[in-house]
Amino acid sequence: MFKYFSIILLISFTCLFSQQKANTSISELQVQYEYSFVRDTTDINPNHRFKELMLLDFNPNSSVFYSQQYAAAREAVKKATFAAQTSSNVEIKASDLPKYKVGYSVYREGSKIYFTSNINRDFFTFENTYLDWNTNFKEVRTILGYKCNKATTKFGNRVYTAWYAKDIPVSEGPYRFKGLTGLILEISDENKYHSFTAIGIEKKAIEIAPLQKGIPVTKEQYIKKREEFKNNPYPQSKTLTKERRDQMIETFKKDNNPIEN
Repeated sequence: MFKYFSIILLISFTCLFSQQKANTSISELQVQYEYSFVRDTTDINPNHRFKELMLLDFNPNSSVFYSQQYAAAREAVKKATFAAQTSSNVEIKASDLPKYKVGYSVYREGSKIYFTSNINRDFFTFENTYLDWNTNFKEVRTILGYKCNKATTKFGNRVYTAWYAKDIPVSEGPYRFKGLTGLILEISDENKYHSFTAIGIEKKAIEIAPLQKGIPVTKEQYIKKREEFKNNPYPQSKTLTKERRDQMIETFKKDNNPIEN
């Protein structure tokens, strides 16, 4: 049953994508990041970490950050949806779609930053501005051949350490980590529960646009809705058994390390 929820979500991506085509600009660079994270902080086995290839397309005025596999799944559904308009034999199977672990996206326009993610079958978007950074450090490192300076910031209830390259003078970085005087090439929290490391930079002309737009909420409203869903998943479902719902609730309890907290 749950695979059909994924299909419905991905089809909605396609519809929203077509509506947002006009709100685009072209990237100058693309950065590939390896995102390494843990979902259960009580599980210290390093082999149980999750990894996802994340992409950051940007120019000085705008950017979009997303999972490569997430984008591939959207593209597959878009093509299948288009093909279904001319053929009755097209079937979209969730099992055939590219698999992704990260389903959110972050879009920047000027100094405004928009986080979008789904809860159940609804998308939600909340707006943010740049973080406050402490750059009073002398340490330097070399990442991908670039000299990087150190900076720290408080994000949620964690302190993150970033390494940014002033030789790439854009206020960009992975996820919502933006606002320094150079591109962030590496950032992680103190326990490395969430870690982004740049593994490649290339010139690439990609359309920059929101992957999707959600219902406008505050961050606090988003977190409240997320926790309500985890405590009572799919409350309107008439086919979900109590046993299955209880299993899902127990699984969600182990998913105790969201980056937004």
